[in-house]
Amino acid sequence: MPNRRTTIRHWIARALLGETLEAAPRAAAPVSVRVDDDRGWQMLSGGGPHDRPWSERYQDLEDALEAWRKNFLVRRIVTLTRSYVVGGGIEISSRHRDVDAFARAFWQHPQNRMDRRLGPMCDELTRCGEIFVLLFTNRVDGMSYVRLVPATQIRQVETGADDYERELRFEQAPLLGVNARWWLSPLHPDATRRNGDGSLPPVMLHFAVNRPVGATRGEGDLGPILPWALRYAKWLEDRVRLNRIRTRQTVLDVQIADDAQVQAKRRELAAQDPLNAGIYVHGPGETMTAHALNIAAGDAQEDGRALRLAVAQGSQTALHYMGEGEGTNYASAKEMGEPTARFYTERQEQLCQFLIDLVQAAYERKVALGLARRPSDYRLSAAVTEVARADNLALAQAARQMVEALATMKAQGWIDDAGA
Repeated sequence: MPNRRTTIRHWIARALLGETLEAAPRAAAPVSVRVDDDRGWQMLSGGGPHDRPWSERYQDLEDALEAWRKNFLVRRIVTLTRSYVVGGGIEISSRHRDVDAFARAFWQHPQNRMDRRLGPMCDELTRCGEIFVLLFTNRVDGMSYVRLVPATQIRQVETGADDYERELRFEQAPLLGVNARWWLSPLHPDATRRNGDGSLPPVMLHFAVNRPVGATRGEGDLGPILPWALRYAKWLEDRVRLNRIRTRQTVLDVQIADDAQVQAKRRELAAQDPLNAGIYVHGPGETMTAHALNIAAGDAQEDGRALRLAVAQGSQTALHYMGEGEGTNYASAKEMGEPTARFYTERQEQLCQFLIDLVQAAYERKVALGLARRPSDYRLSAAVTEVARADNLALAQAARQMVEALATMKAQGWIDDAGA
C-alpha cells in the first residue's frame, strides 16, 4: 500500500511529465522518479563551519575597497595601519647561511621587490582580513616569484575532509574570459609533483587575521566601521550643503529715509551686489540689515564627534591618531594610544610571521627541485621598526643608568671588573 508521501511524488511527476509519460511506448521500461530530499543548493562558503556565504563576503570586500577609494576616514585608517605596521620596512634573515642567502636573494629579486609589496599587502590585510600569494618557481635556479591575488577573486577554500584548518586548494573566480582555476596549497600532495618539463606547479599561500574559530576566511578591520564612516561622510556633506544654502539665501534689507531714492538704490544694488563685493558703503539716511538662515551649526558639533569616535573605536584607533587632539593633554593621549599601539604591534607580529612562512615555503620549493638541502632548523627571523618607540627609549635610559651605576661602584672599589 503506497504511503501518502509516495502518492504525492507520483502526482508531481505526472504533473510535470504527463505528456511525456502518455507518449511513451507501452513496452518501455517503467519510469521511476527519484526525489532529492536534500534541503537545496549548497552555498559556496569555504571549508569552515563558520565561514559566511561567498555572496555576503564578496559584497563586504567590494564595499571595503570602494570605501577605501572614496572615504577619507577609511583611507586614513588604512594608511595609519600601514605606517605603523610596516614602518621603515621589514627584512627576513636566517642564522643558517644558505637559507639567509636565499632569503636575501628572494627579497630583492627584480620579480619580487618585496619592499615595494609590503605596503599594498598590509593595506589588503586591513581591508579584506586576508592575503592570497602565488609562488611561481623557476625550475633552473629554484627561485620563486611572488604574485598577489585579490581576496575578491578567491571564492572558495577547499580543506581536508576532517580538518578545516588544513587548506588544500583555492578556487579563483573566472576573469576576463578565463575559466575558474584551482590553485594548490603547499600542503596538497600534488604541490611537489613535477610537470612533464620538470617544473613544479605554482602554489598559493593564504594568510588571514580576525578569523573566528571554525572559519577559514579572515575578516577585514573595516567591516564594523563602514556604515559609520559613510554616515559621517553624509553628515559632513549635509553640513556643507546647508551652509552653502545659508550663504546663497542671505537677503540684504536696505531701508532708505528718502522714498524718492528707492528706485535708484534698487538699480544700484542690481548692478553691483554688495554681498558678493564684500564692502557696502551707505550714508546716515540708510539702514542695512543682512538676513541669513540660522541652521545652528554649532549644535551639530557633538554629533560629528560622536560619529568620529564610533569610527575610531571600531578601527582600534585613538582620535588623536586621526589628527583630533583638542582637549587632550600629553598624559591622556599616551594612555589613550596604548591600546592602539598594542593593536599595531600585534598586527606587525602577524605580518612578520606570514613573511617568514612565505620565505620558508619558497625555500622548500627549491628543496623539492633538488637544488638545495632542507635544514633541520630554518632559524628565520624578521627585523622591523618597532611600534612603541617610547618603550625603547625608556629601556635605553634604564640601561644607561645601570652602566653608570656599575662604573661608580667599580670606581669606589665595591666590585671588580668581573662583577661589573
